[in-house]
Amino acid sequence: MEKSTQGLNKTKFYAVGAGIFSGITVALYPISVVKTRLQVVSKNSTERNAFSVIRGLLKAEGIPGLYRCFSTVITGAIPARVIFLTALETTKVAAFSMVEPLKVSEPTQAAIANGLAGLTASLLS
Repeated sequence: MEKSTQGLNKTKFYAVGAGIFSGITVALYPISVVKTRLQVVSKNSTERNAFSVIRGLLKAEGIPGLYRCFSTVITGAIPARVIFLTALETTKVAAFSMVEPLKVSEPTQAAIANGLAGLTASLLS
């Protein structure tokens, strides 16, 4: 089983990968803001559930309130994602060549190689 990143269009890979990741981050970021607000709520606060936090944020700050500090988060997240994707693809190729001599089934080789690649990429990013 020969695995290689030679045919991979790296520019497109990183642009699409970072773009998809950024899109998901944009979509899910308001949930993180609401969760953080709920974690620091005091006992006598009127914001005791997610819906009251959202209403309060929208009333006080509008849509931008749901994206408070987003630029800081995305500034750190994009380089981390590039490091993750680079480490994942590089390690996956090396891991496949390492597990090939074990003479196990292809699904087992893929599981081991992908697991090692994911572990390494997570540690590095």
